[in-house]
Amino acid sequence: MNMKRNLLFYLYFCVFFVLMSCSECLQDELVIEKEIKKENVLSQTESYMIRFSEILSKAATDDSDLRSFLKAEALSMVNNDYDIFYPYSKSKIVSNGKSFRDILISYAKNEEELLSIEQSLPLLTIYVPELPSGFDANSWDSENEIPYVVSNLLRNDSVDFYYDGTPAFSLKSYEIPGCATLVIKNNERIRLKDKSTTSVGLRSSSSDYEYEFIDEAFNGQSTLMRSVTLPTGLFPQTVTQAFNEMGINNNYWQRDYIYYGLTKQSGNTGFGYLNRRFSEAIRYIKFTPDAYYKMSDQSNDPKWKLYLEQSANPNPNVGNLLWTEGRFEIRIDVFVNNLTGFGSSLTKYFSVSPQEIFDIQYTTYKTAFFYNYIPTDITSKQYAVNIDLITWDLESNSFGWKFLISEVDDQTTETYTTTVNAEYATNFGLTASGIIGKIGLNFGVSAKKSQTNNYTMVTNKGSDDLGSIEFSFSDPVLVNYNANQMFTLFSKSNPYVEMILCPRQIY
Repeated sequence: MNMKRNLLFYLYFCVFFVLMSCSECLQDELVIEKEIKKENVLSQTESYMIRFSEILSKAATDDSDLRSFLKAEALSMVNNDYDIFYPYSKSKIVSNGKSFRDILISYAKNEEELLSIEQSLPLLTIYVPELPSGFDANSWDSENEIPYVVSNLLRNDSVDFYYDGTPAFSLKSYEIPGCATLVIKNNERIRLKDKSTTSVGLRSSSSDYEYEFIDEAFNGQSTLMRSVTLPTGLFPQTVTQAFNEMGINNNYWQRDYIYYGLTKQSGNTGFGYLNRRFSEAIRYIKFTPDAYYKMSDQSNDPKWKLYLEQSANPNPNVGNLLWTEGRFEIRIDVFVNNLTGFGSSLTKYFSVSPQEIFDIQYTTYKTAFFYNYIPTDITSKQYAVNIDLITWDLESNSFGWKFLISEVDDQTTETYTTTVNAEYATNFGLTASGIIGKIGLNFGVSAKKSQTNNYTMVTNKGSDDLGSIEFSFSDPVLVNYNANQMFTLFSKSNPYVEMILCPRQIY
């Protein structure tokens, strides 16, 4: 009897275990099925982006005048990149009295469909990418070269290319096309205008929206914040004189000579007046390979993973070229810690293409019609910029400045508060004529003081944080200079960025 009871209990246990296992398997399958559905379900915004890709690819296949129009619009670089900002360009005439929008309507189901796309995608942009094959807005033979159209949506680790209104092929996220291509995306440099501001706007004659540049650095019609290549003699004679006078010595600061005219002989009692003809400027910047990998980790960017099967020299660290996104938008926040609390932080932007700051090596493979590319290695290049900051007024501004560097990937903003503790020189006083000046070299005989400032910062959510760098008034400007115009500028770095700060004469 006990044996039967034990056997029956054992059978019950086995049935219960099987049922529980099946239940767990069913739950696992439901989770997997849910994830698959989640992966394959398109949002309305994504659907409209794909539909616009279909419409534009058909129009671009049929109309060489439209292709020439798109090339010319890209070359105008309205936002300092080869972006065609659709709300700005759609009403322009292409040919025979027809606007860009008129032509697209003839390929859409009806005008209402195109209107729905426009309302859902107020920042709709067509980008002409710079590809390793040599294709870009300048080289595009728009008369004879019909482009494929792709949105920058990464789905199932692939991006889909359209030709003549239909899907033509897909590439994996680590592959870069070798063919003429147009990319559909949202603009990262132009935003919907805050009507309470008076910033420079971008007008569209047939839109319910008003727009503005995120920063004047992205205004293609402005020359105020363009990144430029600097000549060899990039600094004024006063900077070289400061090196010759002060040398490289913790007891003598080159900026004491540049901004206050103080010399070694001035000692602790010499008197110097602030020379406002000089201003600090970020002159050179260099991004490390680690910065490249970090700037490539956004979930909405194609990931250019290493394709080991195709690579002769595998390097598992190589990441995304961001060919669908265009140039990097770099933001630099500078905490100068003004004693008055006004003008205590600056925000500066500049844009740069991946090719300008990195040398990238590729392996290639051939399809039926063209070559595709896969990045295999990367090295850094120094990039010359000319970003003006402010005069380093040591009476009002702190002894050290902190630079926060990031690469902007999203226009969504978030606010945070940070605290910065800074040191200030106190060796300032009045002359008999009532003019304030700096008394003595360095901190003089007086004690320096500290002050803590709180900052409320508005940043771009999802941007890539490239760390911070701190420069001090006592840092040298030149570390080597000779009669043959050979020079070495002082730099500071973190794991992602190396930066050079140097005063320049502004008038």
